[in-house]
Amino acid sequence: MGSALGPHIQACAAFRAGLDRMRGARDFHYFAGEENEKLELRVAALPVATFGFSGVGRLVAIACETFQDLRERLAPAAITRETPLFLALPDPLDLGIPVSPELERNEERRLESLCRRVLSLTFENLGWTWPGGAWKAMPGGHTAFARALQAAGAYLAGRPGGSCVVAAVDSLLDPQLLEPMLLQRRLKTEDNPVGIIPGEAGVALLLRAADRLPVADLRSRALIRGVSLTAPPDEELPPDGRALAACVRALLPAQELETEPFWVSDHTGEEERALEWGNLQVLLKGEPPHWGTFDAWFPVMGFGDTGAVSGGVGLCLAARALERGYAPARSILVLSAAEDGGRSAILLTSSV
Repeated sequence: MGSALGPHIQACAAFRAGLDRMRGARDFHYFAGEENEKLELRVAALPVATFGFSGVGRLVAIACETFQDLRERLAPAAITRETPLFLALPDPLDLGIPVSPELERNEERRLESLCRRVLSLTFENLGWTWPGGAWKAMPGGHTAFARALQAAGAYLAGRPGGSCVVAAVDSLLDPQLLEPMLLQRRLKTEDNPVGIIPGEAGVALLLRAADRLPVADLRSRALIRGVSLTAPPDEELPPDGRALAACVRALLPAQELETEPFWVSDHTGEEERALEWGNLQVLLKGEPPHWGTFDAWFPVMGFGDTGAVSGGVGLCLAARALERGYAPARSILVLSAAEDGGRSAILLTSSV
């Protein structure tokens, strides 16, 4: 992981302790009040690595921190020439990155082009020749990581003994992103307490099929039991929680959970997200198994809104908690909600 709270182990420990490194943005200010007072915008930026970078350069800086952390935690032969990489990314148009007219009309090629640029520059800067296989870019906003995870699961299902890397990188701290969000009153400011705190992060993990690992390697492991996604609706719908509830129900009936799951939500602090979180609880309490508790972690409180990486941050926090034994339950649901109306849920359980 690369985040405002540091690499994976440090970041999970800091979040568990309730710490954050949210500070005023060094390259963005806003004006408020009749006196037009210059104010700082509170953000969750990487401490040093991304300062002075924007666009592709900022994504590369985050990716360098992320893959360096991954490389330090893996055995040299863990990634082979057959290991593909599924990378969740923001749309270049959303970041204000210039693209050719041809790419502007083709989202898939646009993302593949950004994926190639980010990864090639990242590995060049790290002095690391990528030992794995092909790269695949995954779209989807806040649900992009879940889409990458689902694609990775499909890959592993057909390749006994195989492995793959799932990663995500995003930043909401470029001025060309912050300015319109400020005008739309989406940012948390002194006069708007229900907005988001912009953040940035990167996540990368190596996945293997659990039934192909030695029993000794499964001790105190977090297992990904399933991923559920709903497609964006054809028209804008109210935040009634139904799509998110459908994702949850798609995962849980097939699982024999002894206790209620713990929740990790990408709730950002916006009013519509709060309404959806409340409606989700009403829907799930009203039907079997009639859950009564919805204790949850909200990663945005430590990492800010990390966009396409939010699902990955939630998964890392959940997996670490299950592995270290301090998770509030033996199963955890990681929920994500994209701005286009797509929803996702990831179910993790402890292996012991």
